[in-house]
Amino acid sequence: SGNVGLELTEQSQQPIIFDPAAFYGHNEADLAIARIFGGFPPTFYDTYHSLLPKSNPVNEYSHRCDLYELFHYLNHTLIFEGFYERPTKQKMLALLKWADDS
Repeated sequence: SGNVGLELTEQSQQPIIFDPAAFYGHNEADLAIARIFGGFPPTFYDTYHSLLPKSNPVNEYSHRCDLYELFHYLNHTLIFEGFYERPTKQKMLALLKWADDS
């Protein structure tokens, strides 16, 4: 697909994957798209966080989850309109309220 190459050095010929959507940030961003479509059972999250603990500050975890979900809600609102507009506004208002209360 054009996202694979080889590292051609004298020491190795290792495969390299190029990700045009690479992201460096909180690990909960990985799960945001799944959460807006119903997520996974609690055992999945327990296992996930046993391997990759919640990012610090842990007490803001749920708010960061909301923020990363908002990214996908905004994206879907722009693409599909209608259905996503209301939950997008609700997510924004909840985050603004949290930020104002902080």
